[in-house]
This record gives sequence, C-alpha cells and structure tokens, in this order.
Amino acid sequence: MIDYLTKSKYLNGLQCHKRLWYEKNHPERSTATSRSQQRILDQSREVGNLARDYFPRGERIEATGPVEAVEQTQDAIRRGIPYIFEASFIFNDIWVRCDILQKDSDSWKIIEVKSSTKVREEKYHLHDLAIQKHVLTGQGASISGTQLMLINNKECVYPDLSNLFTIEDVTNQVDRLMGDVPNNIQTFKNILGESAEPPVLIGEHCEKPNRCPFKEHCWEYVPELSIFTIPRLSWNKKDELVEKGILSLHDLPDDYSLTEKQRAYVDMVLNDKSENDKPEIDVEGIKQKLSTLEYPIHFFDFETDNPAIPRFEGLSPYQQFPFQYSCHILQSNGEVTHHEYLHTDTTDPRLPVAESLLKHISDVGSVVVYSASFERRILQDLAQFFPKHSAALQSIISRLWDQILIFRNHYKHPGFLGSASIKNVLPILVPCLSYEELDIHEGGDAQAVWDLMIRTTNERERSNMINHLREYCEMDTRAMVEIHKALLRL
Repeated sequence: MIDYLTKSKYLNGLQCHKRLWYEKNHPERSTATSRSQQRILDQSREVGNLARDYFPRGERIEATGPVEAVEQTQDAIRRGIPYIFEASFIFNDIWVRCDILQKDSDSWKIIEVKSSTKVREEKYHLHDLAIQKHVLTGQGASISGTQLMLINNKECVYPDLSNLFTIEDVTNQVDRLMGDVPNNIQTFKNILGESAEPPVLIGEHCEKPNRCPFKEHCWEYVPELSIFTIPRLSWNKKDELVEKGILSLHDLPDDYSLTEKQRAYVDMVLNDKSENDKPEIDVEGIKQKLSTLEYPIHFFDFETDNPAIPRFEGLSPYQQFPFQYSCHILQSNGEVTHHEYLHTDTTDPRLPVAESLLKHISDVGSVVVYSASFERRILQDLAQFFPKHSAALQSIISRLWDQILIFRNHYKHPGFLGSASIKNVLPILVPCLSYEELDIHEGGDAQAVWDLMIRTTNERERSNMINHLREYCEMDTRAMVEIHKALLRL
C-alpha cells in the first residue's frame, strides 16, 4: 500500500519537520485533541458543508480511499459536472482533495474553503492551494485560477446568510509559491524516509499556525522558570537564546538586552535565592485601588460563544454573545451570595441572560471583573440589541472594576510565571482553590461543551455538561472573591 504524501502532511511539514516525522513514526507522543480544538475542526467542517450549498449543481466525491476517490472524480469530469466537491487527484505519490473544483470553459478553478475572514499566509492558505495546483497540473489539468472562499464578517448579518462567504482570487500569490513546491515535496519525502528524527529546535512554530500535538513532548525539558515566561520577549530573541541552549532564566546572561519591565521580572526571579517565591508588592498602590470599590461588590464573569456561522438575530460571523454568567455579591458585613444563569437550549440566550443579570446586579456597587475589555464589549452589545435595558446595562459598564490591573501594576510574583492571568494568580494567592479539579479548565472548552450540551439528546450527558459548565463559571467569580480577600489581608 502506497504511503501518500497528503495535503495535510505537506502543510504539517511546512510547520515543522519533526511534526511530520513524529506523525509517521511516533503518533503515540501526541497530545489528545482538546475540546476547543475539536470545536474548531467541527466548525470548519460545518463551514465547508455550507459552502457547497452556494453551488447547487455540484456533486460530492463520497469515496474515502485515494484510488476509488480518484476514479469517482474522473467519472464526474467525464459526465460534465460543473462543480466537484472533494475532487481527488494523485500525482507522483501525492494525494490531494480540492474543496471545490469549478469547471471554467476548458480549464478549472480550484476553490479552497476556509473559516477565516481574510487570507492568512501564516495559516498556509496559499500553500494549501499551491500543493493542489501542483498535483492537478502534474496530472495534465489546466488551472485558470486559484481562489479562497472566506467568511464575510463585515456584511453578513443573521438571518440573511446569502452573503456569508466572499471569494478572493489569489492566483498570483499562489503562482509565486509554485517554484518551491517540488523542493518541499522532496524534502518531506526524505524526512519520512529517515530512521532518525530531524534536529528541530522548539520555537514559535510549535504554536503556529496551530498548536502542534507534539508540543508537550518536545517541551517536556523546558524548566518552569524559563525564558518563555519573560513578558513580551520577542520570538527573535527567544529563538536566539534557544539556539544557544539557554532555556532557564538562571542561565540568562546578566548583560542580555531586555526592556526595563523585562529586566525587573528577571531580577525578581533571580534575586529570589534565599527566600522562596518572594513577591514584589506595592501595598499603597493596592490599597488606593481597593479604596475605590463600593459595596455591594459584584464579582462577575460571562461565558460566551462566537460561531463562524451566526444563528441568532442581528449577529455577524464570529460575533460573541453570552450564554452564561456567574455573580458573587460581597456585602459590607462580609456576607457573600451567589447568583448564576446558564442557557440550556438552542434558542437565543441573549435576552434571558440580560434580564437575569439585571435582577442580580443592583444599581449601586462596584462590578469586579477580570480583564474588563471583554465584559465591557459583551455588555455594550447587549445594550445595543435590547434598547429597553440599555440604561441599566450602561450603568453596569460605568461601574466595572478590573482586578487584573492589580497584578499588572502593583503585585508581581515569580510564581505567576510572567503572566497576570487568573489561572496563574489563583494558585499563588489562594492555593486551596484550583481549576485543575474541574472538568472544564478554560473558556474555549466551555464554549465547546455548551455547544455540545444544547445539541445532545442524551439526557445523562446533558446533565453532566450543565453541571460542569456551572462549576467552571462559578469558579471564575469565586476565585475573584478569594483573591480580593487575600488582597485585603495585605
């Protein structure tokens, strides 16, 4: 059986030679696909399926095996089918499938469907088309154009999905890449034929264009206090240090060029040799910031979704909308109460969310969030969609108080690993609380679980997912409450 170089292998080889080699020789070293990653893959398939509806006289190649798929493709060509979906071609042991192959007089146009809103070279959109064109022309096909079918988030508004897509001709850009394709193919075939893994250093390519499933394996020797924790250090500098074998902050040369804030972070870590986890705390700055809070203090957090294909009135592709919130309310006497809302069906959650939160967030008192720009944007959208609630929602917006600013400006700790994220701050200030004990660990997974929950017909699974979503969102605001208490103890 021939081990074809597929389009996906070609693109993975462009990202990293070691990834290409591992996929063939050590697939067991990969990390399981996360829920959020699977959601992205599923959404891409949904976009691809919907794109076919814009070509009503098209025919899909159903075969999954290479030889049979090629035979079905040739049969569709002979029958004069104007649009062929998943058209399959093999040339020089390279197997590609085209999302849409469009008949253009005596030639063909290759249309690649992407769930992106613009051409993204870093996502290998153009390389994707280049390898397809290489194979098709190698088989003798005349290609008149190469195009990308992209999401139109500027003009498309639900329920009118007639303009969900735009088609952009990228023939000239793809043609400029064609000369590199044969050399890339030969390189990748050589790599796949080697018995030893290629010597590739870790770097930015481990996350771009997508997180490599082998990153965890390749990074297992990176120390916790590494150069990768230095705030806003450019990848050029990181690559330079990796090439010199410098991964630990303790190995960083004293005279290495850093910004003032970067040097302050490194010094905080390196000077902490006698006292473990010694923080730098601006107590007066924190006291002044806390003094602006007014009771009752509402600790508030949204969970949102932003599908590529909008499904609620007035929403554009990738526009975020809330489906859940959690709110802990702290009174001046120390009493804490908790309120929440989770939308559990496929109807539009926005109005129920807005009306519920307005019942629980009083018209006085601070509203504490973590990274206020996010909640502010969601509240502003709700105010726009529901004018009758606009004044009350604008009142909440005017009272937002951003807890993350404490850790960006007044509280530094080596244990934060250069980040002010609540996931990094919580284990240091409140070690008894942990996201690790939850089924859901981050917002992207919450999106994916909610999308599964509202669609599933399995009541047991549905009930479990509802509980996991509530636990995760509640943890976000409980964490803010406990962080607040820890700051007061200073």
